[in-house]
Amino acid sequence: MVEVKFGLESTIYPWELISDIAVYAEEVGFDSFFMPDHTVAFGIKRWAALEAWTVLTALALKTSKIKLGTAVGDVYRRHPSQLAQMVTTCDIISRGRAILGVGIGEAMNLHPFGIKPEKPVGLTKEAVKVIRLLWTKESVDYEGKYFKLEKAFLQPQPVQKPHPPIWIAANSPLTMRMVAELGDGWLPASMFPDEYEKGLKEIRENAKKHGRNPDEIEPALFTYTVVHREREVAKKTFSLPAKMYFLTRPRILKKLGYDVSDQFDMTKKLVFNIEVGKALLEEAKKLPDEVLENAPVFYGTPEDVIEGIDKYVKVGVRHFVVNFFVRPENLKETLKLFSEEVIPHFKE
Repeated sequence: MVEVKFGLESTIYPWELISDIAVYAEEVGFDSFFMPDHTVAFGIKRWAALEAWTVLTALALKTSKIKLGTAVGDVYRRHPSQLAQMVTTCDIISRGRAILGVGIGEAMNLHPFGIKPEKPVGLTKEAVKVIRLLWTKESVDYEGKYFKLEKAFLQPQPVQKPHPPIWIAANSPLTMRMVAELGDGWLPASMFPDEYEKGLKEIRENAKKHGRNPDEIEPALFTYTVVHREREVAKKTFSLPAKMYFLTRPRILKKLGYDVSDQFDMTKKLVFNIEVGKALLEEAKKLPDEVLENAPVFYGTPEDVIEGIDKYVKVGVRHFVVNFFVRPENLKETLKLFSEEVIPHFKE
């Protein structure tokens, strides 16, 4: 039987809840714990967010074995040397448990602050190269299109060798080629099973062309989940938040056959304020419940969720990073049910 791992993506505020849930997730058998690397949280009325690597490093002192990573950050808000140093610090304090997750960024964290990167794939790729060099070389001379380093070095270096794994959030052909060349893990968001199977095959083929062992690239998947003993309760809990999420990923709705605009596209346009939050909520209410049925998410009873996850295991996913769309006061109960009735099915 193949080994399947499960990670939990956390809320990003408040600290007391994050800390409590991280410790609990480790206790009940999750393999990894991820923080969204956001300046601004996803929300309608509240957008509080704590800085991801500060929190992860604090969690390193409260946990002992669970992996700690970002799902995911961008490379525009920090210089690669600063990001590399932050991950190194967490890796040392956690004794080798850090995972750096990167993507091409989201408008909500960038545009309001005057950060509008051009050529995001090229810039991200170059930043990842620089980070890898700083983690593995005693001295780095590098001159690229976006970054220039002269006799640059970082001390100390990370605990993990050759370096902490870099997981790349990639849903497009361009970013998937970056995974094949530079990624230690592939973490797309909410892909359909057929898309995932095709993407993984292409990544592995391209990895070979770069002289890499494709089996060393961990195939992961990020998605949203609600599990409850009663399917209708799970559906009611999940319905509106899921519809809002789908609007921020219009490619999902378009593949399901819905004609929607890109006005709430998370990567390109979505910038939160009261007006935008209300508009997103109202637009989500217009979508029918049927949109949930074939969407790339998991909800329902433990048996329903197991069935959904199994479809992705069959196409190659080996590490699921799940965010539970439930109220904070219900999160522990949900994690308990998931850890007792879903995770064991894939561990036995």
